[in-house]
Amino acid sequence: MFVKPFRIKSQTQLKGSDRKKLRAELSQAYPSLTSEDLSKLIPGKEDVTLVRMYCYKGESVNVYQVQKDPIFFTIDKDKVVYPTVYLLWRHPELMHTFTTHTHVIGVLAGGADLMLPGIITKGEMSPYSYGKFEKGFPVAINTTDNKAPQAVGVTAHSSMDMYMCGRHGKGVSILHVYRDQLWEMGSRSPPPTMGPPDIILSGQVVIENEDSAEEIIVGSETDESEKLKEISPEQVTDDVEKLILLEEPTPDSSSNLSPENSTPKEDTPQTTGPEAMDKLLLHCFLKAWKTSGKKVALPILTSNFYRLHMIPACPDGASLDIKKSSYKKLSKFLNAMAKEELIQVKEFPKGIENITAINWAHEDIKSFIVDQEETSIKPEANKKDNSRTFTPPLIEEVHQVSGDTLHFFKANGLSKGDVLSMAEVRSIVTDYIKVKGLQKEGQKMVNLDTLLHEAVVNRKEGYKETLRWDEIFSRMLGRMAPAVRITRQGSVPVIRKGKLELIELAVAKRSGNKKVTLVYNASLYGIDEAEFAHQIQVGVAASTSVGPAEHKPQGTTQVLIQGNQVAFIGKLLLETYQIPRKYIRGLELAPKNKK
Repeated sequence: MFVKPFRIKSQTQLKGSDRKKLRAELSQAYPSLTSEDLSKLIPGKEDVTLVRMYCYKGESVNVYQVQKDPIFFTIDKDKVVYPTVYLLWRHPELMHTFTTHTHVIGVLAGGADLMLPGIITKGEMSPYSYGKFEKGFPVAINTTDNKAPQAVGVTAHSSMDMYMCGRHGKGVSILHVYRDQLWEMGSRSPPPTMGPPDIILSGQVVIENEDSAEEIIVGSETDESEKLKEISPEQVTDDVEKLILLEEPTPDSSSNLSPENSTPKEDTPQTTGPEAMDKLLLHCFLKAWKTSGKKVALPILTSNFYRLHMIPACPDGASLDIKKSSYKKLSKFLNAMAKEELIQVKEFPKGIENITAINWAHEDIKSFIVDQEETSIKPEANKKDNSRTFTPPLIEEVHQVSGDTLHFFKANGLSKGDVLSMAEVRSIVTDYIKVKGLQKEGQKMVNLDTLLHEAVVNRKEGYKETLRWDEIFSRMLGRMAPAVRITRQGSVPVIRKGKLELIELAVAKRSGNKKVTLVYNASLYGIDEAEFAHQIQVGVAASTSVGPAEHKPQGTTQVLIQGNQVAFIGKLLLETYQIPRKYIRGLELAPKNKK
C-alpha cells in the first residue's frame, strides 16, 4: 500500500479531546495495552498529527503521527487500526505474528505479498499450525534472526483455509513494510535487535544455511527449478516458488537489509540508558542553538523548538527520545536548562510554554563546537529539499478559434478549438491579406473578401467593403473566444477557457470568534496544495488543512490556516512561488501591525 509515494490531503494537530478518543479506540483494538502504555503512545503535550492521504491505488488512509514517527493508521473502507513498525518495535507482542526468512523482507518491500510457503511453522502441519483466526485478520511479520516485526498485513485466508491450501498460494496481503514510504515518513530508524523469535528458539524449526531455508520456502516444487531460472524478475507471478528463486539476495542487498549493517553502530552515540539520553538531549539542545536556532524568532513554542531544531540536530544513527531520559518530559528538561540560565521559559497563555530568551553569552553555548560530520546524512537531505525550487508556470492569454472566425481559420489550416497568441493571430491575418492581394500599395485600407468579411463584420452592421488594419486585428481578436494557456515545466500545456481565476486569499471567522485564512485556486498555478499547506504550517506554527471549498464551484479546493496569516502567505506566493502580484487577490487583508 505504501510501496509508492502517496499524496497528502491534509495535516491536523489533534486536540486533547481527540487524543482521549484515540486512546479509547486503541484500547478497544489492542486490550493488551495498559493505560500507561496508551499515555506514552498518545502523549498529552507532545505533537500528535492526523495526516490524511491518498495512496497510489486511490485508498484513503488516515495516519497518526507522534512527533516525527507514524504510530498507526486506519483505512477508510474498513476502519481497522493497524500499528506501524515504529509502534511494533516498542510493543512486539501486540499482534499475532508470523515468522519468515530475513531476505524475504526485501521482496515484500518491493511490493510482493507473503506466500504460504514463506511462513515458518512449528513441527508437523496441523489445522492450528498458523493459529486460529478468520480471513482478513491483522498480523505482523518478523524474521528468523530478529523477532522485531518488520511488516504488517492481513491474512488472505482463515487459519483452516491456510491449512487446507497445502502450503500453496497467498498467505498475507502486505499493507506496510520496513523501508516503505510510510517508514520513510518517520525517523527512518532501523529495527531494534531483539534476538530470534520463540519459534526458532524452541528448536522445532532448524535452519542451517540459505539452501535449507530455500527448501522450506520452495516446498516440494524442485522439479520446476530449471524452468524458473530462465524467467526475469519482471515476469514473476504470484507463485511463491518463482518469487523466492528469482529474488535470491545478493551480498550487497543482504547487507542493506540486515539490521546490524543498516546503520554503523561503532561511531554513533550509545543511547541505551537515561544518563546517555540526558547527554544526547543536552548535545542536541546546544547544537540546535549553534545551527538552525541561530535565526529562530523568539518567543517559540517549546514543542516546536524540540521538533524543528533539536530532533534535526540529532547525530546519525542516534534516536532522540525524551521518554528514555531521566527528565521524562520536555518541560522538565527545558526548565532544567532555564535553571542553568541558558534560556528563559514562560507560560503564556495558560498551559502553553514558550522559550522567550536565549543566553548567548553562556559558557556552555560559547564553548560548544558543532561537528559537521556527525550529521553527514541529514544536511544533504535538507539541501535536497531546499534546492527543490518551485518553477512558476508560464501563463499566456490566448484566443481560441470559434464562432464566426471558424471558416476564416479553417481556410488557413486550423480547426475549431485551436488556440493562438495575439502575435500568431496577427501573423496569420497579415499573410492572408498579402497572399490574397487585398491591400493595394500606398493604401491604409484593406479590401474584405467573403471569408474575412464573415470573420470581422457583425451581420447587424451590414456590408463593409474595406476596413483599416488595426480594426481588422481588434475585431478578429474580439470575436475569438478568450482562453489561458498554462505551461508547467515537464508537462503538456493546459488550456482553460475564459479568464484565469486569481489565487484568492480570504479571512473568515469560525466558532469562538477565531479567525482563519482561506486560500483558493492555488492548484491552477501548479502549486501542490498539500506541500503548500505544510510550508505554511511550519512557517507560522499553525494548524492547516486541505479540503473541498464551501460556497464555491464544485471541484474547488481550499487551504485553511488558523489565524490571519495573509502576510506570510503573500510573501510565500510572491517570493518562493514567484506568482505575479496581478494574479493574487486579497493581499490587502494582512494585519496592519505585521510586516
